[in-house]
Amino acid sequence: MKIWHRVSFGKLDSVDSTLDDWGIKYKKTSGLHGYYLITFEIDETDPRWPQIAELVRQKNAPDFFNTKFTKEEILSAEWLRLIPTFEHGYPQPEDTWVTNPINYADHCPECGTFRQVASFRLKTEPKLGKHDFMTLIWGSALFCTPKVLKELETHHIQGYEVWKAIIHQTNLPSQKVSQLFIPAIAKPGLVRVDDLKREYCSTCHTTKYYPHMRGIMYLKREAVAQGADFLQSYEWFGDGHAAYREILVSNRVARLILEKGWQGVALKVVELV
Repeated sequence: MKIWHRVSFGKLDSVDSTLDDWGIKYKKTSGLHGYYLITFEIDETDPRWPQIAELVRQKNAPDFFNTKFTKEEILSAEWLRLIPTFEHGYPQPEDTWVTNPINYADHCPECGTFRQVASFRLKTEPKLGKHDFMTLIWGSALFCTPKVLKELETHHIQGYEVWKAIIHQTNLPSQKVSQLFIPAIAKPGLVRVDDLKREYCSTCHTTKYYPHMRGIMYLKREAVAQGADFLQSYEWFGDGHAAYREILVSNRVARLILEKGWQGVALKVVELV
């Protein structure tokens, strides 16, 4: 497990020579009027990280971080979080969906919690490239290709439903993707939450945690249903007006994803305590 940071500095930060002295390899992107942006990635095991962290603090620079687990760590975990990493397109109708998501019920306009009751509508057939999974911008739903569905059925994976994704203009089901809808919700079980930032919604009275980016997520063992391979977390995550439940998958699902080399998702370890 490593914590990776994607750091950005601007021309006015005047850090070029400092980064060169430290041997940091970075990408420089040119902008208007001679301005440029410097970006690079570094993990916290790098001996230069403490210096970079202090420089980020001094310059108040953007610092996006995430956790990457090894294949061995993933294969040894009983349960994992499945994170869609390939976003493509917007839910339809695009002009009104944010304020009126037509396939949601009990949608909280303040914090974004919801209950999905109908299929998502896509603008066109998605261009997946080499990806086997996708999600939508503004959404957290998980979509996959027919070959993924076939393998899930062949391996008797439990805990999901196949919902059609509808092409908005034709009102016909997509031939390239379907939604992997997960009906079952785990019991309350998030632990070690003292350091997790959260917010309470006075409208729907939901406590929502900020996205879990650092390290392992810990859940009570009794929160996870026996015999299931897919679950939604009981807890809500997100910030602002966006909300989602984590997708939890069994070791069987994780092994299948790695074995088949499916792309478009990341797997992050969950530890049951």
